[in-house]
Formats: sequence, structure tokens, C-alpha cells
Amino acid sequence: MTKAAGNTSRVLAEFIYASLKEDILNAEIPPESLLEESDLMKRFEVSRTPVREALRRLSGDKLVTIEPRRSAYVSTLTLDEISAFFEAYQITQRTIFILSASRIDRDQIEIIKGVEEDVATAYHEQDIATIKKLNDRFYGLVAEGCSNKFLYDSYIKLREFGSRLSALIHKSLIDDDWESHFAVLKWDHAEIIAALETRDCRAISNIADHDVALYRQKVLQVLERPLPVDAEVMSPTIASKRYF
Repeated sequence: MTKAAGNTSRVLAEFIYASLKEDILNAEIPPESLLEESDLMKRFEVSRTPVREALRRLSGDKLVTIEPRRSAYVSTLTLDEISAFFEAYQITQRTIFILSASRIDRDQIEIIKGVEEDVATAYHEQDIATIKKLNDRFYGLVAEGCSNKFLYDSYIKLREFGSRLSALIHKSLIDDDWESHFAVLKWDHAEIIAALETRDCRAISNIADHDVALYRQKVLQVLERPLPVDAEVMSPTIASKRYF
């Protein structure tokens, strides 16, 4: 393989990796879905090499499981894993929010306010993909305020893990769910911004815990009720195992 060909293959692998990762995190590709190399080669119009490299990277992210002499498939999440996630997420978010309240500057807060305005627009348009991206950016900006790279990186990794849970919530929203969900989200964001502006560490600690509790409650509610037919993200096998 020439150097040029090798560079092209790496670029293609990066594109395939990013595309599949987004589909998995947004629950567009459900857990336990097979990822046949031949199907992916047709989808992306590429050879086998960049497809295999993309799947290898996704396996490293724990998003894809590759078994010897078998096709790759989207990894599942068990209730035990979800429980462990929320335990780690609550501790990390509380710590980061408290540090951010004491360290964030005015310019950072103004940027966060601007993102919140964009979130409101996306919710009124029921644009799920944009909502998720903006909400991630909102919390990412809050986390940057803690001025601790190690905590920030850990928090972003946890939020990425939780992206599939968030997608499950958003895909299950029907009828008046949108209005009630947005009202809670808007209140939550407003409380976070207010606590940051007043540097109220006690208040933002309570907000952080309440935010996680609400998140956990919504996930459990979704797992306990059937999803709309046009928003199905669980295979019968996964649902019977109480996976998502």
C-alpha cells in the first residue's frame, strides 16, 4: 500500500467510525444489531480495510462487540451497567458543578446562556438530534468552568456513555411529553445558570443531584413502558432481557 493510499484509508476509517458512533449514540442503530462488513462496505462505498479499522475503534469505545469468527454487533447495556453509570455520574457531576460555581467567569456564563437559547429553539421544532448536541454542549460548557482537565474528561466520557439513554428518552416522547419535558429542562438549565452567576455552591450541588435523580427517573419510566411503533429502539430480545 502506498503512503497516499494509506492516508486515504485512514480518512475513510475516521469518517465511518464517526458516522457509526453517532448512529449508535443516537440509538439509530439499536443494541445487538449486526454490523456486517459487507453491508457497511456497500453503505460507505469503501473496501474492507477502513470498515474493519472503524469497527476496531468502536470496539475500543465499548460501543461494538467483536467476537472471533463472528460478525460485530452493537454492544448492549445491562441494568447493572446503567446503575453503575448513574452512581459515577452523580458523584462526578456534583463535584464539577461545585467547582464550576466557584471558578467560572462571566464570559463563560454568557456563552452558556446563548446555548440555552438555541436549546429552546430546537425543542420547539422537536429536533431531537440538535437538542442532544446542544444539551451536551450546555453541560460541557458548565463542566469547562471547573478548570480541571481530568474531571472534565471523565465527565464528558460519562455523558457520552449516557447518550444512548438520552436518545431512548427523546425517542419515547409523544403527545404532551414534549411540553412537560421541555418545561423541566428549561427550569433545570435556568437554575444552573442562576447558581453559577451567584457562585452558590450549595445550591448548585443540590441542582446537580436533582438533575441526576430526574434523569434516572426518566430512564426507568421509559424502560417500563412500550415505545411508540415509529420510535422503536429495542429489539424483542433486548427488551425481554431488560436491556436498552
